[in-house]
Amino acid sequence: KEVRVKERAFVCYPQEGVCRMDVAGERASMASLTEEQALELARIAIRLEEHYGGPQDVEGAIGPDGCAYVLQCRPLQQMEPSGQEVLDRQWESSARVLLAWGATASPGVGAGPVFKVEKDADLLRFPQGAVLVSHQALPRWAAVLSRASAVVTEQGSVTGHLANVAREFRVPALMGLSKAMAVLEQGKIVTVDGEARRVYEGRVRELLEQAAVGPPMMEGSPVHSTLRAVMAHVTPLNLIDPDSPFFRPERCQTLHDITRFAHEKSVEEMFNFGKLHRFPERTSKQLLCDVPMQWWVLDLEDGFLGEVEGRFVRLEQIRSIPMLALWEGITAVPWEGPPPVDARGFMSVMVQATANPALDPSMQSPYANRNYFMISRNYCSLNSRFGFHFSGVETLVGERPPENYIGFQFKGGAADFPRRVARAVFVADILRGHGFRAEVKEDAVFARLDGGEQAIMCQRLRLLGYLIIHTRQLDMVMTNPASFNRQREKILMDLERLRSGSPRNHVRADSSS
Repeated sequence: KEVRVKERAFVCYPQEGVCRMDVAGERASMASLTEEQALELARIAIRLEEHYGGPQDVEGAIGPDGCAYVLQCRPLQQMEPSGQEVLDRQWESSARVLLAWGATASPGVGAGPVFKVEKDADLLRFPQGAVLVSHQALPRWAAVLSRASAVVTEQGSVTGHLANVAREFRVPALMGLSKAMAVLEQGKIVTVDGEARRVYEGRVRELLEQAAVGPPMMEGSPVHSTLRAVMAHVTPLNLIDPDSPFFRPERCQTLHDITRFAHEKSVEEMFNFGKLHRFPERTSKQLLCDVPMQWWVLDLEDGFLGEVEGRFVRLEQIRSIPMLALWEGITAVPWEGPPPVDARGFMSVMVQATANPALDPSMQSPYANRNYFMISRNYCSLNSRFGFHFSGVETLVGERPPENYIGFQFKGGAADFPRRVARAVFVADILRGHGFRAEVKEDAVFARLDGGEQAIMCQRLRLLGYLIIHTRQLDMVMTNPASFNRQREKILMDLERLRSGSPRNHVRADSSS
């Protein structure tokens, strides 16, 4: 038997709930189960397979009383090739083998055009009957399996969530096929043989005709019928306009309404910070870099090196790891002012300014141009407004990668709605290219990065600091290809220099920012 080293354990306490604890010494090398417990789980699994007449996907647990409990049991559509003859069989078709081997996550044969999925936005464009090809077998790809004819991934486990869902929907799936993203061309027709673990060029009729295709396992089952009934109370969205007088909690009719309302109000609270909370006026410190700046810093615990007297705090008095990384990105490259705007872009801004009172500078509150950092040594929350766009960053960066995260939100703008949306898409694409999960909702971007090493997280925070400064007023040129391409090339070049540690300049942020 093989006993793996376990560095962490999860313990359920009556008051605190589930807590993670570090495990060291001999305990880390001890078996989690006794031999008797392992044998008992094996006996239960065998009885379940005998009862249901086939392999089962079983999840179990050992209770406080030492007894084994079955948490879940469902049919396991396995997957192992039915024999060496499957791999050795020859088809009369002259179809070329593009990829071979890997691991069978779900048996069967499927054919269709290759569609590569790299980001969440690709799921919205996934066509019916396509072959899903991706680097990783991410759980969220399961949302389109009802439309997929097959799945091919470079990485992934046959016991993972995507593999389980593929088996439930009887979608052929191969995982662990290295170079799949490079070899399989977007839009090209391929045939995936889950049992033989091969991907063929074109549509191999012999395989498709001999493959037994049945209805999806879930369709028509009691579980499927129950889920369809429940969906009526989950997915419909009735609260659409946050500015409507009917956008109220008592108007929530579905779970989607509740999450929409909670999300909108939380974002509203975040961007109204400073107007609705008075404590920053008394306890926050204004950042001083030679001259006072429009940045205020609130020390939550140990973000300052020591006690800071007076109204101002200098950068060298701050020890917050994530804030200093953000600030480095904010000041890495001087902002050269707004991009040149053509007549259409200028008129777009003028129309917005006259139609939306919130964009009238004379209507701004004393808080409109203040930017707030709330910090500790490993934590930072930034709420900022630059011109007509708003940004929020919340991050925890320390020596424990599993606990590290970055959350980023970006919205607003002075141009018309299509230009603001185009800018949001541009920003989201940059973030996805640097490992963020990014989602665009209208003119807003919501992005998150989890679990990176401290150096990686700090590098990503420098990127966010740069984007916060250098994407302001970019929306005004989004429909002018020449102007946008110039700005795009400049931003990408700056980001590459920033990533490599050689930005063009390192200057302080404008005190009027």
